[in-house]
Amino acid sequence: MKNQQSLLDDRQVFVTIVRHGSFTAAARELELTTAAVSRRVKALEHRLGVRLLNRTTRRLSLTDAGQQYYEDMSRLLLELQQTEERISGLASDPAGFLRITAPLSFGMRYLGELIAGFHARYPAIRIELTLDDTMRDIVSSGFDAAIRIGKLQDSTLVARRLGSFRQLVCASPEYLARHGVPRIPQELADHECLHYTNLESPRDWLFESDGKPLRIRTAGSFGANNGDVLCDAAVHGMGVVYLPLFIAERYLHDGRLVSILEEDVDKDPLEMFALYPTRSFMPAALKLFLQALSESCSSQESSAVSYTGLSISK
Repeated sequence: MKNQQSLLDDRQVFVTIVRHGSFTAAARELELTTAAVSRRVKALEHRLGVRLLNRTTRRLSLTDAGQQYYEDMSRLLLELQQTEERISGLASDPAGFLRITAPLSFGMRYLGELIAGFHARYPAIRIELTLDDTMRDIVSSGFDAAIRIGKLQDSTLVARRLGSFRQLVCASPEYLARHGVPRIPQELADHECLHYTNLESPRDWLFESDGKPLRIRTAGSFGANNGDVLCDAAVHGMGVVYLPLFIAERYLHDGRLVSILEEDVDKDPLEMFALYPTRSFMPAALKLFLQALSESCSSQESSAVSYTGLSISK
């Protein structure tokens, strides 16, 4: 029985290494030393009689046998975990480790309170949250789920819609006093526009004209991959910015930003999704977290007032 348990641990260690692409990161998650992780993999390769990983000082890659073993073992370990959870019926406190990634601005505003409440309810579930506006490959980066806002790229990931956000175009009163207020989207060509660089075409802003999409090519000397930075630049008179309302909301309330071109802004809101690798054999900890996230969005819908910027639909 001891040998069987050791073999199972070696398999888990190998899968964790591949998920993270690093012995060091795997050791950190498994709370082992890097040397112990290396020994586990060598023991597994010795038993199987094949090399699973190619190791150099700079990179780690799978052999053909390693790739096949990883795919099969990931599925089997997940099935085993799911079976144990079904048998136990979650009689004890649910436990596990979740790695979640989310956009920086959204996470700073909404996820701290949500995770604190979740932790109070499920203290045995550990969460590592990465706030990052980069669209990472969540599988190769080792994340269990990602929160995404905006148009989704085609992928094999499962997408669970959580809600939507209004967008708006705004600028500071000082900027508009110096440069004038654009009355139609085409007049933005004469203005300094601030661009969100994580978009595929950050200088192309989408509006509506007579119910039809209108794409305007804008110009400007400043771009950033974070909405809060762009918002602060707009507040300080640097130019016009196109943002989700939840980022600009407080500045609109205190008058440091003014909404413009409201009739022409694209009426389709930014959609928000939770993305995760598979619908089957979902770990209980992830299922509970997504449920809590969905419930939080629903509660915001029921208490929504004008200018919340968050519109939730189930």
